[in-house]
Amino acid sequence: MNINLNERQKLAVEHKKGALLIIAGAGTGKTAVITQRIIHIIESKWATPSEILALTFTDKAANEMLERVDENLPLGYGDIWISTFHSFCDRILRQEGQYIGLDTFRLRRYMDIYISFFL
Repeated sequence: MNINLNERQKLAVEHKKGALLIIAGAGTGKTAVITQRIIHIIESKWATPSEILALTFTDKAANEMLERVDENLPLGYGDIWISTFHSFCDRILRQEGQYIGLDTFRLRRYMDIYISFFL
């Protein structure tokens, strides 16, 4: 590992079985832990990059993760899917929404309304 982690952070990075949810306050190293975990999973060959999904709440955290993973892996991050919850859901609904009866035009309109109202 390239950075200094405390014992609990190391446990999270090296966690083997099942999914892992990291919940901690601002400035506690969540992005660093998740980034190191992604790198550790790939280097340990527990999963291929295309089998990894990391979701965050902010674009800033997602972009930092992408950048850090890219800097620390020899071939970059390849097919790792790192994004915000919102972007992930938006992409899935756009790609697959038709299979559950969503009209893509209507979906776009709702997103435009949401974005203009809340942003």
